[in-house]
Amino acid sequence: MLGLCLLVCGVVMLVLPGQGLITMLIGLSLIPFPGKHRIERDLLSRNSVRSTLNWIRIKANKEPFIFD
Repeated sequence: MLGLCLLVCGVVMLVLPGQGLITMLIGLSLIPFPGKHRIERDLLSRNSVRSTLNWIRIKANKEPFIFD
């Protein structure tokens, strides 16, 4: 239920201020469905999503993700 709520909020944040793609990615990761890993790979292939994830990790004093 939480995953669905985050997915809907992410879609809304695409037109309103906020991190819509990141919220959608978190929501999708919580919902089990066929083709989930392909969609996650497609979202993570975007440079804006990658840079935002690494920015969040740097703010939390963590090492940035290494994407292949």
